[in-house]
This record gives sequence, structure tokens and C-alpha cells, in this order.
Amino acid sequence: MGEANGSASAAMDGFVRYELVGAVALVTVDRPARRNAWCADVAQAVVAAIQRANAAAEVGAIVLTATGSSYCGGADLKAEPRYDAASGRRVTPATYLMGKGERNWISLLADSKPVIIALNGPAVGIGATHILAADIRIAAESASIAFPFLRLGAMPECGSTALLPRLVGAGRALDLVLRNATVSAEEALRIGLVTAVYPDDRLREEALALGEQLARLPPLQLRLTRRMFRENAGNVDADAVMQVENRAFLELLKTLRRDKPLPDRD
Repeated sequence: MGEANGSASAAMDGFVRYELVGAVALVTVDRPARRNAWCADVAQAVVAAIQRANAAAEVGAIVLTATGSSYCGGADLKAEPRYDAASGRRVTPATYLMGKGERNWISLLADSKPVIIALNGPAVGIGATHILAADIRIAAESASIAFPFLRLGAMPECGSTALLPRLVGAGRALDLVLRNATVSAEEALRIGLVTAVYPDDRLREEALALGEQLARLPPLQLRLTRRMFRENAGNVDADAVMQVENRAFLELLKTLRRDKPLPDRD
């Protein structure tokens, strides 16, 4: 699956492109001149694209990637400032990623259709943190993931202080941040930050193929499975773990019975 299969629809929202490729919503940040750095407009447009995909019945999965040789160069500190008309406060990517409801990046992706991150190049700062809430992360061979927060006088954000330890372990997560580490694609694969690495020219094709694979799965079972893993990720109580799974199976059975009633018996 590649360019030849085409898009059923394509649209631009500022610097973010939305395309429907088969059953996959392909969301592409398109600011190569700024290394695809995220300003408030980009964050707002990415959130809107994910909401659009989730509202579309024909979409079964979402791929988030970028154009050019960088996935995300971090926060765009040179972007033209925006201010909220009501409060007078400056609008930043955090406005759309670190709030409540659909402005909480973790909640947005948790309640979303499956999200695949396709790292086409270096991911720095917020580029390294926002990817952690996705279901699956894959990378091009040229990709890297950098955590330079403390060196720059900043701190990690976007839920990374909870999500990074779940992926690589608490000790390694803190080590990456304290050392301001930059991790190559192969190292990211070894420690569990990504699950596959592909040649650069195959990344888009592989991401879309994976999205189609997820889109073909039964949607209710997929949603409930993702929820079970999410809720049980930090559970150490055996009874609580089983309660999460039991609730999911009861919801599945009730839905299946409602959608396909048992035949009447004489």
C-alpha cells in the first residue's frame, strides 16, 4: 500500500495535512522549514485531525507522521505568539495537550481509535513526549528520540513522567531525562520506545499497512482490549486486575447479545 492507492480525501489545516487512505486517517505535520516543530496552531490542528478521524465511520485507525527529514524539532519557540481573547493568556501547545477532556493528550488518545506514530526522523522535546501516549510507535532508520529538557532549563511534559516509565521502566526513564539523552532508532527498539524500525523509504508504506491491519479488527473488542491494558498497566492487585477484565468481558457480552439477540425458544 503506498501512494498508488491514493487518498479518498485530503485537506490541510494550517501546517497539518489530513488524508484518508483506505480505512486509515493519515495525519501529517507539514512544516519541514521549521523541522516540524509544534506551535499552538500545530497542536490545535493535530488534535482537530484526531477528533475528525474519530468521528468518521470509515476510519479504523490513525497514523501520525511528518514530512521531510524531521519528525518534530520540539516546541517552536519562534512562533508568532497567540493570546486567548477571554483570559489574555498566551496560547501554547500545552493549551491543547495538557488540559482536560479532549485537551488532555493522554485522554484524547486513550479514547481514540488506535493511533500509530511513524517517526520519519528526529523527535526532540515535545516530539519525544507526545508520541508516548500512542498505541504503537514505529521508526525510520534515520529517526532518533531526544530528551534535552533539563539542559535547556525546561522539564518533560505531555504526560511523559507517567508514560515513559511504563514503556522503558522507571530507572531507565529517569536516566534518559537526567542525561538529556538522544536515543537512536535501533536503541529505541532495544529498550521498547518503538516496536519496529524500517528503511526510511518504507516507513509510510509500513505505517499504513499496520493501520489497515488494525482497522480490520473487530472495533468493540479492540477498544475494550486497549482499555484493559491501559487500566491494568500499573495494577499490582490481582483482584483489581481481574475486575478490570471481567467488566470488559461483561460489556462485550451485553453488547453482542443486544446486537444479535438469541432466538426464541418454544
